[in-house]
Amino acid sequence: MRRTSEATASLVTSGGRVLPRGRAALLFIAILGAASSVLLATRTDPLELPAAIERLVDQRTDGERAIAAAQSRLATSPNDPRALAGLASAYLIRVRDTADPTYYAKADALLARAVALAPDEPDVLVAAGSLALSRHEFIAALEYGRRATAAAPFRPAAFGVLTDALVELGRYDEAVAAAQRMVDLRPDLASLSRVSYLRELHGDLPGALDAMRRALEAGAPRGEASAFVEAHIGDLLVATGDLDAADRAYESATRRVDGYPYGLAGRGRVRAARGELAAAASLYEAAAQRLPVPDFVIGLGDVYARMGETAKAEQQYALVDAMARLLGANGVRVDADLALFDLDHDRDIARALGAARAEYAIRPSAPVAMILAWAEYKNGDVASAQRHSAEALRLGWRDPLALHRAGVIAAAAAR
Repeated sequence: MRRTSEATASLVTSGGRVLPRGRAALLFIAILGAASSVLLATRTDPLELPAAIERLVDQRTDGERAIAAAQSRLATSPNDPRALAGLASAYLIRVRDTADPTYYAKADALLARAVALAPDEPDVLVAAGSLALSRHEFIAALEYGRRATAAAPFRPAAFGVLTDALVELGRYDEAVAAAQRMVDLRPDLASLSRVSYLRELHGDLPGALDAMRRALEAGAPRGEASAFVEAHIGDLLVATGDLDAADRAYESATRRVDGYPYGLAGRGRVRAARGELAAAASLYEAAAQRLPVPDFVIGLGDVYARMGETAKAEQQYALVDAMARLLGANGVRVDADLALFDLDHDRDIARALGAARAEYAIRPSAPVAMILAWAEYKNGDVASAQRHSAEALRLGWRDPLALHRAGVIAAAAAR
């Protein structure tokens, strides 16, 4: 068994065995071959041409296509647990299209039937774990991930659920091992993006960028997954201070998926950082209209506040509260996220401290430790804030906002 330091080094440093360039290149070629199989088929069988063209010009979102395909399978096998899990997974993809949390309840109902029919079926366990992750039920996700990897030890998706749960629970050594296993099984967009995040948490921004760029190469030229990865490349470039390159990455994401909201919001973030507030507001507005998620609405409200548009800012902040209630009504735990929002906007900081403490007791991850530190600082407990701030940065995490909060806390402690 490898020591923790060795396991971490293999995954979190750019020179580790997790990203051999030859394997990444071969994978890229293999995926390009799979993506072009429709075109190749049309050369050998002209009768397939209309169907191939229809697939190429299909304007439906990834979620819409996934739901249609899953419903077709389920119609022919209404009691097939794998078909039930397939439709549940399609609903989770649809959430990424729409931000509509009612799809979680639909997925939950399907998975309850699937689990009752086949409690040890890997497809069912992976889908149930993915739903638990989406709802921030990380302990439940960890259990599903463990069961899935035991049932299907050569299934990369099972290790994806396990990795995500371990990361969110702050169990980073175990997460490193799970991600290493996943990428060893299949170095693709899903596994390489997880490598990137673990490198990011360990303070290796160049390595995180390298892994995320490889994840992008391994994905389809167009599609939501690739656009999301490219938008996150923009986030990493912002963390390095390269706003020009970040803006280019965000813009490219909006070309992979026309008007991709995370790309629009990223460009708004760059404009806000440059002080171009009117342009930032316009971009955040467009992102929030396409995908009404709290991050975009908060970003828009903060830009309005900087512009002196207090009434408009408060409207956005009230919308965040409504979103939080809707998410909670559909089984999504949002206490930690809402606590950070309240703290950053000096709203009910005592309640936020209680929420942060409760969340930290469940998952002492680096981000949650920083939320707790910020809550303690805002409530006047600088000594505890300094301790939890140091814990949040113990791996080397270099998130700009986390470093800003740590700096504010350190300055208060020095005083």
